[in-house]
Amino acid sequence: MIERWLHEIQNLPSVKGSFIATMRGAVMESHGLDIGTEDMQNIAIRILRIHALTFQADNPLTEIEFFWSDLFIVGKISQNVLLVTICDNPQVVSLLRITINVSLSHIVQEKKIYKKAKSHAINPSHLLRKAQLEADEIKILAGK
Repeated sequence: MIERWLHEIQNLPSVKGSFIATMRGAVMESHGLDIGTEDMQNIAIRILRIHALTFQADNPLTEIEFFWSDLFIVGKISQNVLLVTICDNPQVVSLLRITINVSLSHIVQEKKIYKKAKSHAINPSHLLRKAQLEADEIKILAGK
């Protein structure tokens, strides 16, 4: 059933694929992507660290959109699950957001996902303690 919802997202124009990760960055499922698990984890950790920064500021973001190289990436967090969607470009962003929201609401109800997400749930601030901030993260915080 999870595959069905990831496939729904990939059916949209310019979407390369998507993956689901825990709040610790562990990849649970992926669909349509030809990148390795380690690269997916790196993307997930970046998104989760941004989320953690906003969480500490008492204004947590649940949806994060950014460009990485020549890709448009959307990260959506719900109930300790991160859904990351990778696109060539943001052609139909409003339809993409709606599809992501609907798909994620169904994905988090899956027992397999729910159990793993629950066991990997952590306070987002812990992601910031694991490593020093990198130069590009400091620039983001400084607003430059």
